[in-house]
Amino acid sequence: MNDEYKFTIKISNTKPVELIDLTNSLFGIGDEYKRFIIKTDGAHAEEEVKLFIKEIKTGSIVADIVAMAPYALPIIQHGLTIISFADYLKKGINYFLGKEKKEPELERANYENYSNILEPVAKDNGSQLNLSTTVNGDVNVFVNINSVEANAVQNGIRKKLDSLNEPVYGRKNKVLMYWYQARKDTKSKAGDRAIIESISSMPVKAIMDELIKKEVLSSAENPFKMAYVVDVEVETIKNKPAVYKILELYDQFEIDNNQTKLFE
Repeated sequence: MNDEYKFTIKISNTKPVELIDLTNSLFGIGDEYKRFIIKTDGAHAEEEVKLFIKEIKTGSIVADIVAMAPYALPIIQHGLTIISFADYLKKGINYFLGKEKKEPELERANYENYSNILEPVAKDNGSQLNLSTTVNGDVNVFVNINSVEANAVQNGIRKKLDSLNEPVYGRKNKVLMYWYQARKDTKSKAGDRAIIESISSMPVKAIMDELIKKEVLSSAENPFKMAYVVDVEVETIKNKPAVYKILELYDQFEIDNNQTKLFE
């Protein structure tokens, strides 16, 4: 593991941080990094370069994150992706703070990731978020944002999402879905969660007819290695996806997905 290139998230909180908020914040960082890599280096790079938590320190919430490539990419190459990713995040946040004139080219899932990254600080008055990179021992803080600023960014993101033409709710035809977690029992109506990235980067409760679920779970040795083309009805709470009703299954193909949450 390469220690010369490091990405650090520090949340200086004044009250306990909800676990779901911290989890979603880290998930937002990871998902946004994946999208950044695909956009800049092509889809193949996402399979090779991933973020890993190296260490979580006590006191304030401090997470050290490194980029690793399991194959043949040079260490310096995947280390430098952290530097360019940091600049990408900084420009996006600064745009909503009025410090950057050029609007970033983001989609709905990107906006949701930015909002989730800032959520622990936005909900805690007096807290602060520092995002920094370490290169050969030199630390560069590229984002320092307090609770008031985090709320301002989230408000700007909400306005942007409201301005997007496509509503979150309703029927979506032939979208790609993959499992986040699932139960083996095809009759079970609880515990199934799926991700449909064209709608949201976050896992959402999924319900489906028993026959569809049986086909989905039995169609491959490991359903978590598969993506499925489906029709889905999206139900929302406060304009955020709350339930995916899977209506139709059309096709499936294998993907690189490390999720293995299949419950009895």
